[in-house]
Parts: sequence; C-alpha cells; structure tokens
Amino acid sequence: MNSVAAEDPLVCPGCDMIVATEKAEVPYGSHLLCPRCRFKLRSPRKDTVNRTLALSLTGLILYIPAHFMILLTFDMLGMDEAGSIFDSIRALYRQQYGVVSLVVVLTAQIFPLLKLGMLFGVTLGISRRIYTGALPLLLRWYQHFEEWGMSEVYLIAILVTIIKMEPTTGISYGAGFICFAGLVLVMACISSTFDRQYCWRRIEELRAERDKEAKAPAETLHLAKGMIGTRAMTSGLVQCHSCHKVVRHEQPPATGHQLFCPRCGAKIHWRIAHSVGTTWALVLTALILFFPANLLPIMEVVFLGVPEKSTILDGIIYFFQNGSHTIGLIILSASILVPVFKILGLSVLLYSINFRRATRLLQKSIMFRFIAFIGRWSMLDIFVIALLCALVDFGFFTTVQVAPAAVFFTGVVLATMFAAISFDQRLLWDLVDMQEQ
Repeated sequence: MNSVAAEDPLVCPGCDMIVATEKAEVPYGSHLLCPRCRFKLRSPRKDTVNRTLALSLTGLILYIPAHFMILLTFDMLGMDEAGSIFDSIRALYRQQYGVVSLVVVLTAQIFPLLKLGMLFGVTLGISRRIYTGALPLLLRWYQHFEEWGMSEVYLIAILVTIIKMEPTTGISYGAGFICFAGLVLVMACISSTFDRQYCWRRIEELRAERDKEAKAPAETLHLAKGMIGTRAMTSGLVQCHSCHKVVRHEQPPATGHQLFCPRCGAKIHWRIAHSVGTTWALVLTALILFFPANLLPIMEVVFLGVPEKSTILDGIIYFFQNGSHTIGLIILSASILVPVFKILGLSVLLYSINFRRATRLLQKSIMFRFIAFIGRWSMLDIFVIALLCALVDFGFFTTVQVAPAAVFFTGVVLATMFAAISFDQRLLWDLVDMQEQ
C-alpha cells in the first residue's frame, strides 16, 4: 500500500476552509497542503505505529543515563568539575533562581520524558489493538507538550558551552553526553516517523470496534462537493482544535453551548476564546520584559574574587571577537532576533485583525507558523548559563553565577510562546468574509 486516505470531510485548521468532502489518497512521502493558506494537512508516514513504538522505547531507555550521568568534565589548572543535565538544574536552584530552574527542569527533563512516555503508551495500545479511555487523552496531551520539550535546544547549548570553554579549559566527554546525543537523535527520528492523524484515525476505529454493539452509531458527515472552498463555520461545521475531527454544530456561538469532541474529548470551540485580547496582553508583556532582559547582566563570572557581569550582547560580542562567528550568529538569532521577530510579527497579525486589514493573508499565515516554530529556540541562552553554573565552579579561582536578566529573559520566552498558542490564525481568514458582508 503506497498511500493512505485522508479523512472526510477535510477542513483546514489554518483558515477554516473545507478542502475535501470525500476521502482522497495521499501517497507516502508527499504532503497534502491547503490550497488557500498552504497549511500542511496530511503527511503520511509508513509503518508509523511500529517505528514510533520502537523509537519511543529506545528514548525511554536512554533517558536516565542521558540526564543523570556525567555530561562533561572541565579541567582547569589541575582542578576538575563534572556535571550532568540534572546538576545544571540544581545549580540554578542553589543560586536561588527557582523560577528559571523550574522552567529548565520542565523543558529539558520533564516534558521530554512525558512526550516519550505518552507516545509509547499510544503506539503500544494501537499496535495491540486495545482501546482504553487513556489513549485519546495521552495523544491529546502529547500534542500540548510537543513544543515544550526542548532536548534539541539543550544539545545545541551543550555545543555552545564546549566552544566557549575550549580555549581555556580541558574538556572530557562523559557517557551522559553520548546518551543525550543519542536521545536527541531518537527524538528527531520520531518527528520524521510519527503520523498523528493516522494514530487519531486508528484510535477512532478501535473505539468503534469496542462499541460496535452500541445502539447509536457515530454520525457520519456527508457534504456536497459544492461546499469545497467554503468556510466550515458558515456551513455549520466546527473542527476540534486538538485532533482536527470535524463535527456538525448548529448552535450559534452566542448561545454558549459547549460541545466536546467525540474522538479526543477536548472542548470544541468555533474560535479560541478571547484570542486577540490574550495575545495582545502576552505580546505587550514580552515587550516590557525584553528591555531588562537585554540591558541587565544575565551572567556573572567571578575570577579570583572579582566579579565580572555580562549581558546577552556581551556574550555575542565575545564569540565574534574570538572567531566563533557561527556560534555568535546562532546566539544573536536565538536570543535577540527571534524574540524581536515574534513580538513584531504577532503585533502585525493582531493589528490586521483589529483594523480588518485583509491583505497578504497567505504571507501572514506562513509568518505565524514560522513564529510558532522558532519560539522555543530562545531558551538557548538560559540552557548555556545553566550548564556553565554547574561546570564552572572552581571555588575562589573562578565560578559562574546567574544574574537578574535570566528571569526577565525566561519571561520573554514564555510570554511569546504562550502568545503564539493563544493566537487563532483562522481569525485572519475571517477578515475575508467580513469584507464580503
């Protein structure tokens, strides 16, 4: 079998347009894109369940040594200091930066573990053809945690730390480094093999098999071909924001009637409630926090009892002056350009909705998806500082400590990521219908 059938009807989560009213074959290795906003609707993967099951199990096996075994050992003038990923989080906590350490432990340790465990549970249930109420719940929460697990960003932070310290420090690699690199590779393979829409469809089929003797079978939607290209909302259809199942919903939004997805159990909404106001608040919060995050020192190096504080820009200049232009560009992009781009980009989108500027909607939709994708990479600087705090601790000779800007910068990252989550991109395409009225 060289293709799979896309669900029918098929509605684009990006612009709410009805794309198909009957099943369409999508070949493996190809993508089904929305013809209006270019949202990737389907991307079938071969043998997705078995491959993801094997990879998630491998990731779970690697997890403990990757996070708790020695990552790197720094040797400076005969003094050794070794540390693991867990040690880097503990170092932040010891320096009384509890909020920053909490964010790091969630994004670097807890969420990646939850992602692997949830995927393992989902694919194991599907492969064994066993339906339980936990299956849709696990897959739904996996999707919520997917962008918050930042193992690959932490690996880049390790490489940045190595390049930064190599000229002055002897570096030895521990078993934790090899296991963590393997873990990141496994998670990258999962991203390329996991087909969530196929898993949602299999979960629905398993539930139907379990309930085949029920008196009331699930409703099957039948739409006329002439509805292709129309807006789902005006056709009495609403799509689940979590699993993208399309259901009929005749109640107008003003009634306050709450509908739950029959497949995953999530609340179904026409549009994300208070999307524009919430996103504006988070964007303005990020903008306010951005200035102290970049003007205040983010790190303090104490050498022979003399403290030397540095800002994010100071760290970028250091790499450029020492010839590490690639690393300098990476940190410049992740720590300054990405937050600025997200704040400005989301402001443009919100301005378009508030003032009904229905121009260049395709470009704005692509920009929003790019904003949502790159937001997590801004955590790079925080991870680097966490590593340095754990590995550069040679007593009176030299130590690295966190400085106040780390709290503000973490706030910028969180605010911009939550802003992208709260923004409903379908509101952009609603502007077309507003102009036609």
